[in-house]
Amino acid sequence: MQTKEELESWYVTPDPWAYRTTEDDHIRKEKILSMFKTNYRRALDIGCGEGFLTTDLPATHIHGIELSDLAAARLPKNVQRVHEPDGMYDLVITTGTLYKQYNHEQIYNWIRNSAYRHVLIAGIKDWLISYNFGTPIAAQEFKYREYIQSVILYEVSA
Repeated sequence: MQTKEELESWYVTPDPWAYRTTEDDHIRKEKILSMFKTNYRRALDIGCGEGFLTTDLPATHIHGIELSDLAAARLPKNVQRVHEPDGMYDLVITTGTLYKQYNHEQIYNWIRNSAYRHVLIAGIKDWLISYNFGTPIAAQEFKYREYIQSVILYEVSA
């Protein structure tokens, strides 16, 4: 499992994945954001990194969980860092974290215990660990860099 120290060394350089300068990432961001057909009161992004996607979530209050202190120090002003979910959220997202190299079981539990309306899961199709978050209400797959990106929006089951 990837450690905090490994993440910190990765984030010594701002935007280490080149999200801000890679066209595929701008397309990915547009496709993900287009899946939201409503505005939310509270949103949580687990594994938010520097907030490339997080900052544009359609929510009044946005929280982000990020293990790396260096990445979290670069979060946009509209994103409040939290170290675990703070109550219930009508939108919880995670992109690129439900992989075996991360603590996907903890992420799954955070989502199950804090989401009450919608959950969005995105990541490299061949790497994603499948969990059930409710009823899928929208899904898409598309070419992303040399991979296939999978994005699923769930309505949370009561």
